[in-house]
Amino acid sequence: MNFKTKSFVALLIISIFLLSSCEVYQTLYGTGPQKPVQKEVNEPTKVVRVEGEKAKDSEYLARTVYAAASPTEHDAFKVGPSPLGPFDKGKSLGYTLGQWLGAGGIGIYSVDGDKAELSLSFKKLVPNGVYTVWCSRMTFPPEPKIVDMPCGKEDGSENSFTADEKGNGDFSLKFKPLEESTKETASIIAIAYHSDGKTYGVSPGDFGLNSHIQTFFLLPQQSSNATKFEVPIKFVNHIDAGFPEQDVFVEVEEEETAPTGEMVKEEEKTGEENKAEEKPKTEEKPTDESGVKPEVITNPNEAMTEEKPKEKPVVVVVQETDLVNLVPKAEDPDKNTNLVFTFTSPLNEKGEWQTNYGDAGEYTITVTASDSESTTSRDVLIIVNKKEESPKIDVAKPIESGLAIDEIQSVDFSVVASDLNKDPLTYVWKLDGVDDGTDSKYTYHATYDDAGTHTVKVDVSDGLSSVSKIWSVDVKNVNRKPVLEKIEDIKAKETDKIVVTALASDDDKDSIEYSISDQRFKQEGNVFTWQTDYDSAGTYQVTVTASDGKDKSEKTFTATVENVNRPPVIIDIVQKK
Repeated sequence: MNFKTKSFVALLIISIFLLSSCEVYQTLYGTGPQKPVQKEVNEPTKVVRVEGEKAKDSEYLARTVYAAASPTEHDAFKVGPSPLGPFDKGKSLGYTLGQWLGAGGIGIYSVDGDKAELSLSFKKLVPNGVYTVWCSRMTFPPEPKIVDMPCGKEDGSENSFTADEKGNGDFSLKFKPLEESTKETASIIAIAYHSDGKTYGVSPGDFGLNSHIQTFFLLPQQSSNATKFEVPIKFVNHIDAGFPEQDVFVEVEEEETAPTGEMVKEEEKTGEENKAEEKPKTEEKPTDESGVKPEVITNPNEAMTEEKPKEKPVVVVVQETDLVNLVPKAEDPDKNTNLVFTFTSPLNEKGEWQTNYGDAGEYTITVTASDSESTTSRDVLIIVNKKEESPKIDVAKPIESGLAIDEIQSVDFSVVASDLNKDPLTYVWKLDGVDDGTDSKYTYHATYDDAGTHTVKVDVSDGLSSVSKIWSVDVKNVNRKPVLEKIEDIKAKETDKIVVTALASDDDKDSIEYSISDQRFKQEGNVFTWQTDYDSAGTYQVTVTASDGKDKSEKTFTATVENVNRPPVIIDIVQKK
């Protein structure tokens, strides 16, 4: 065999060996590392309305709320075919159901004849959220109906406000009185949050899509036909009112088609792969040059560690002043019963936390179980809801509720108030129902026109609830003297007629009576007349008096009557004898 023949045979053997080796390698190891193919997890595409106890469950309160993908009509009385949904899921609103339901508000609706005023204050709204206020009319079942109307002007130009960065908001409006509520229909005051940041004038927008009624108040029936009255307002949400939540939704629970991260094989396989599958999985690979036999992997997927999805935190919901007392339970596969639990702040080493006023918020803590060699941890979301307490007036001055002062006197009022929630307090002083001060102190200055009984009231508010103190002030009349104008001195001659007109005013509008000290003057009302004669020469001091029946004023003037020489009178002429 020559050299060329030998070389050809050698190359042929090497080629056959390489092909055979590739087949064995593929048989043992497959076609090489493949990118894991993960089954898709079906994200919920539907949302539903929640109601009743489910809406108060801690697990639901911690869920994110969504808008619907299209407008959803209100169906609070559940008369439609599918009142709770499901509906197509829209955008996330960015907060939980518990935060949405935590909003609240108070206010006063006052009516005086054909005039009405609405003064509202809200807390825990959507921070910087755009809101509108609606004065709607509801017809109760069996044929329920709601007609939405903006409060104030019909074009909706007076019914919007924006919450501040903390979710606080105020709204006030003077408008015509609302239609009175009856057994069949009722007037509603409702506020709508606009998730698109827009308002729509005469329309509230599309409910469920971009407009979401967060809280409302049904005006009660009036027990009398009074034309002047006040109605205290405390807003509620749909759940507290016994209805399903209408305009925000939670996701529908759906079964996942495969656990997250599960490896799946490709459906289509090459011929080489099919051939490799037919060979025993335990076939050994030839030893390498070092004589070390390579490890045989019977299932490549076993070499990949599946990452477990992170467990959802346990949710605990309490109110301020409640005791949080966590009692964890754990099992040890090694039957170790001496497990030690630790808790992160604000819980103590016993898993306890005594909440107090001002602790409202969400807290994520970690509970760790240890058997001295290894540890396991679980997060707990503690939701502390605010326990609303009304402010308290600790000191009020004057102590007496009934006071008496004279006109033009004044009286000082003051209160010292506190709030267990540590909320900032506002003060509104009202004199006879009209706002007249916003400090913790107030002074009432009575005027000459204030004779009668008056009320001084202070309202102390934390934004959600308020406390009041009322005083009654009896103002006694103080008489004001009539004011008599000056009368100038008079000079006249005998036989002249002297006329004096007295002019006086009285700030109390009392009737005035006049008099004069010289009887030579004849009186007609406030006009005095003296017809002098040739015997009237002389100087006279005359006083004019004006009286309101209680007090009097006087003015004195001088009347000088000059002598007028009279010619002699010839009595008779006779002849001298």
